[in-house]
This record gives sequence, structure tokens and C-alpha cells, in this order.
Amino acid sequence: MKKARDELSLFFDTDCVENNDFRALGGTDGSKLEGLESRWKVSGMHCASCAMRLENVLRGVEGVAGASVNFATSTATVLGRETPPLAEAVKRAIETAGFEGGIITIDELEDAGVEFIEPDEAATRWVWAALGFVPLSVLTMAGHFWPHSALFSPFPGRLWLEAAVSGAVVFWAASGILKAGWAALRRGVPNMDLLVGSGAVLAWCGTVASASLNSGAAMGSYFEVAAGIVTFALFGRWLERGTRLKAGAAIRALAQLQPGTVRVEIDGGVRTMEVRKVAPGMVVQVAPGERIPVDGFLLEGTSSVDESWITGESRPVLRSPGAKVTGGTLNGDGALRVTVAASGRDTFLQQVLRIVRDAQETKPKVQKLADAVSVHFCLGVANAAAITTVIWALFGSGESRWSEAFWHGLSVLVVACPCALGLATPVAVLAGTGRAAQLGILFRNGAVLEILSKVNVVVFDKTGTLTFGRMKVVEWWERRSFDGKLLALVAAAQRRSLHPAAAAVVAAASERGLSIGEAHDVTAVPGSGLRAEVADMELLVGGAAWLESSGVVLPEASAAERAERIWIATEGEFAGWFRLADEMRPEARDVVAELKRRGVTPVLLSGDQPEIAQAIAAQVGIEKVFAGVAPEGKRARILQLQEQGVVAMVGDGVNDTPALAQANVGIAMGGGTAAARQTADITLIRDDLRSLLDAIVVSRKTLQVIRQNLVLAFGYNILALPLAAGLLEVWHGWSPGPMAASAAMALSSLSVVLNAVRLRSSGR
Repeated sequence: MKKARDELSLFFDTDCVENNDFRALGGTDGSKLEGLESRWKVSGMHCASCAMRLENVLRGVEGVAGASVNFATSTATVLGRETPPLAEAVKRAIETAGFEGGIITIDELEDAGVEFIEPDEAATRWVWAALGFVPLSVLTMAGHFWPHSALFSPFPGRLWLEAAVSGAVVFWAASGILKAGWAALRRGVPNMDLLVGSGAVLAWCGTVASASLNSGAAMGSYFEVAAGIVTFALFGRWLERGTRLKAGAAIRALAQLQPGTVRVEIDGGVRTMEVRKVAPGMVVQVAPGERIPVDGFLLEGTSSVDESWITGESRPVLRSPGAKVTGGTLNGDGALRVTVAASGRDTFLQQVLRIVRDAQETKPKVQKLADAVSVHFCLGVANAAAITTVIWALFGSGESRWSEAFWHGLSVLVVACPCALGLATPVAVLAGTGRAAQLGILFRNGAVLEILSKVNVVVFDKTGTLTFGRMKVVEWWERRSFDGKLLALVAAAQRRSLHPAAAAVVAAASERGLSIGEAHDVTAVPGSGLRAEVADMELLVGGAAWLESSGVVLPEASAAERAERIWIATEGEFAGWFRLADEMRPEARDVVAELKRRGVTPVLLSGDQPEIAQAIAAQVGIEKVFAGVAPEGKRARILQLQEQGVVAMVGDGVNDTPALAQANVGIAMGGGTAAARQTADITLIRDDLRSLLDAIVVSRKTLQVIRQNLVLAFGYNILALPLAAGLLEVWHGWSPGPMAASAAMALSSLSVVLNAVRLRSSGR
């Protein structure tokens, strides 16, 4: 069964260390770091500064080699140089930083649809906050519009009733915000929770203090403002969470392809058990219409299997005993018995999910600017609020200047939003890599998205990349006397051979519907050809020189034709010839043409003879060709091309690995060798060159969305802060106020997430 398991371990080697907490993987920034990696779900992060602060804290833990915190998925990835006891130190560090953390076990990673984004508490608390905020707003607004109405006129104790309602919103509904803000204050590192919480508390306390000093009559009531700040903040987080879930819908859809339980044959009976507990060698039963839960080999039964999530082909494929089946594919109308080769975390589906998750938790270089700004942003806003308050208090006009100072300082405090900056990049990477996985494209890390978007040269290997890597009969000639049956005679002589040329001849005869008989006394002459007895005739098949040395007179032909053709003789006389060629991928020409249209230069880099390479290049439309290049020479050619631009290399074989490693982006065909897939940055699962176009489109659209998000986030703050500080009021007598500022803050985060969600439909 080990052989079967190895065959089905199609992609990257990401097996876990023998415990449920740590996995041996590469670095979280795409680098090859040595160590043990653990993944954590973190609650309590509400802005990018939270994520950056936690990342810095984790990197300071003794024994930690690297750490990456993803605000969009509420996860932290820690690379340690020690064994699992390091987990205790990591957990303490997360809690010391003011958050709650729990390690994500292997079982959780295997569970379909597991979601590590914050629990949906914001919805409940937002509803209760709104129930308090709306009546307060109605009373306040009605008092402005109908000041003489008996219904809305002040009544004894109304101010204290408003204080109680507003206080419940501020101190209960926003308790999570206040707790996180207080923790940030104690550590001396301001965050979004501190800004929002301070604004709400100051508005409430300021009104209570004013009412107390004026015998129950406040100079200005901010109770509805305090409640409004909290309500809009919670509403924004609820909307943000929903759209973040949409951005991650692609990976959840993949995760849900694997059933949680399976029927296993044990001791003559059938028992239902969790799929993760199934071991290689067991036999499982799959009923018609069920998803196949494991990777394995079909032991009994015949059925059409929908493998569209792997191949992209919507037409089901017929699978018979002995065939491979893959977990997550959909069984048709046949009852199947499957011998398990891999289950749980070792299945192809789980490998794909791990690769996608790793990609979603790495950071493109473009995120560094947002991270750098976010770290200092909250402190800058707090200082700006204080300065705004002082300026209005000193230079405001009339008796209302203290109220105006308080109002504008409060607005500045709550309008700023580093959340949008923090979400701009990771939520786009989340959506982009998830969409790529749906299209059969695996990005090893998120940083590759950024590099691929800049690629302007794509280098193709020939065999197995532009071609299928299998021989095909492309030309055939025989004497008329054979009436089209000579091909069947040659196929009969070669049907027992394992040579690729023999398989091509047998396939060609089968395609033509010819009846292939039996051959006798088949003798292979290494490097020359074969001799056999077929239909009571002596048959010779091989090179021109060998047939001539056997006394066969061949027709005149050029040196190239003599070398290309495989010659046939019967009973010592020339009978015909055929020519073999590597089968071209039907989509290759269209892919090359589309690359050119997109401004990308295609290049052919092959170890084949120049004549063959040039012929293939001409068929697909490639002008620039390097032929006869040894594996070590391919890397040197890539280096030369990198002087002209950003280079992607597409290959499938072991001989391509030096070039794949050297290229800015290495891309492996899904049907290629394990060495190529492990070296490459991207794997095209569907073994279809059109996936290359999808990968480029997804990467470019993802980078476009990231840039748009950064413009939205920076632009919002550039416009919002001066408005909140009262710039318009100086000239036009209008200011948005703290409630409008809080609403705008929520919408800014929502805008970048909604923009990223558009990537769910990206592709050709």
C-alpha cells in the first residue's frame, strides 16, 4: 500500500510531525525556514495594528524563528526552532498581548468548513446596541424638529433615563471593545478598540459630568452620540465579518467536498467511522451519489465519477476495478468498494487545502506599506484628537467653544480606521488564492500573486508542457496492396512492447477500428527495430540503416526523412513507413496567442534537436527558441532572460527543476514529476495550459484590487480626518460629528472587503 500512497501523494510534501499541533513546513513569507510550524486562531483582533503588534510580540518569544499574523483570517502562524513545549510560550505571549489564542489542531484543519474568523457575537451585540441607540436618536431629533410637542418635551428624570440606556450600550454592548482598548492602554500601544472605546466613554462621561454639575441639566447631551459610536462600530464589524466570510468561500467550498464519515469493512461487517481514523489498506464502501471520502484504488464496482473539481472537465469519467479514485470526487450510479491508499490529512484534497491556507497567510511585499503605517496610525490619531481639542478650545468662538472642542476631538478619535488598511491586502489574497484553487491553480504562497502579475516573459519547456509528452502516429504510408491493414500488422508485433512508440502504433490502429491480431517470434534489436512473424509473414520494423543491412531496398529519401521515419518491410520487401511525433496540446496555440495579446513574450526552451523544437514553436506561434539545451544550461538561459524582465518558467520534468527554481515564478504542470511540483511556486492541477492564463488573470486582478483597496483606505483617512477636525466648519459652518464619523469608519472597512469579494468571479 505504500506504493499506492506514494502515487496518490500528488503534490507537495506537507506531512505533519507526529503530534497534532505542529507541522514541518516552510516559512510564512514564502522563504525556506527550518523549524516546526504551528497555526493559531486568535480572537480579539479588530485592526491591522492589533495584528502587527501581536506579530512583533510573537517574534520576540524565545525559540520562535518567525511569525505571521493574518488579520483577515484571524490566524497566527508561528515557526519555532523547538519542539511542542514552545506552544505554552506562544499561548502566554498571545494572552499577554491582550488576545485569546488556541492552537489549530490537525483535526480542525481536516474538518470541512472550519472557520477561524471571529465568532458572530457582533451581530447580537449590535442588535442590542441599536435597540438602545434608535430611541435615543428619535428623542433627540424629535426635540429639534418639534420643540413644543408635549410628546417629546423633557420630563423629570429623562436625562438620567437616557444615561442609563446609553450606559447599557456603551458598557455592556461594547464591553469587548472596552476590554481590548483597556488592554491596549495598559501596554501603551493604542489600537482601534482604544479609539472607539475612548470616544464612546468620553461622550457618555462628559454628558454625565455636565448634568451633575448643572443639577441634572447637561450643557450638551452626547448620550445618543456615545450609543451611536458603539452601534456603528459593531455594525461595521458585523458587515465586515460577513464579507470576509464571502472572501474565504472558495476554500470552504473545497473543504466541504470531503465527507466527515465513511463506511468501513471490518471483521466481516460494515462500520461507520470518522474519515480521519481510516488507515491505508482498509476497504470502504461508497454508495451511488456519494462523494468518495478517501484516495485509493477501486477494488470492486464500475461507475462514472465526477472529477470536475480536479480536472475542470464536467463530463464524468468511467472508473473500473484497478483505477485510482480521489477523495472529494462524486460517485455516479455504481456501488463501489475502494481500497484506501490515503485518508485524512494525507489525501490530495487535504494537501490542496493546506497549500491554499499557507498561501493565504503569507504577505505580498505591497502589504509592507500598509503594515508600517498601521503600526503608528492609532497613536497618531490619538495625538491628532488631542491637538484638535486644544485648538478648538483656544481659538473657538463664544461660549460653545468647549463643546465644539469636545465634539471635534471626539470626531477625530472615532473617524480614523486602520482596519481598512489592515484588510486591504490580506482579504484580497484570501479571495484571490481561493478563486485560484477553484480554477485548479495552487499558489505556494501569497507573495507569488504579486510577482506573477508582473511577469512579461513566459518560458515553456516542450515535452510534457506544450506537448503531452506521449508519442502519436502523425503520418503513415503503405503500399496499396495492404489495403490499409499494414498498421494492424505492425500493431500486432508491438502490442506486448512497453516502448512509447509501440504504444502509439497500437493506439493508432485502435482509433482506426482495425483488428489487431497476434504476433509470434517477436525479437527486439536494441537501437535498431524488431522482427516478428505476423499473419504468416516476416515483418521488419525499424530504422532505415537496419532494414537496408537486412537486404531491404528502400525508396529514395532525404537524410532528414530517413532519420525521421520508421520503415516497414514484409518478406524482405519495402512495405511502408510511418512517422511519430510528440502529441501537441490542442490549447497550446491559443494560450500562446493570448499571452502575446496580453503583452507577455513566449519563449521555447528545450533539450530537443533544433529542427524538432523549431517545428513545435512554429506550430504554436513562438518566435524565440532555445534548443538543444542541457538541464544545467536551462538555468543559465533563464538568467539571461531575467535581464530583460520578470520571467515565469513552465515545466514538468526533473530536468526542468533548475530552471523552475531560478525563474521569478516557477510553474509546474499537474501531470508532471513530483520534483517539478515541489520546486515550483505554482502548480496547475488540471494539467491544462489554459490554467496558466487563469493564474495570470487572477494574479493581476488581485494586485489591482490590492492597489484599489490601499487607495480607498488611505484616501478615506486623508479626507476623513480634516473633516472630523472641523475644516469645513471653519468655512461653511458644517461638521459631520462623531456619529457620522463612526458610520464612515465602518463603511471604509466594508468597502475594501466588498471590493476584494469581486475576485470570486475572476478568471479568463
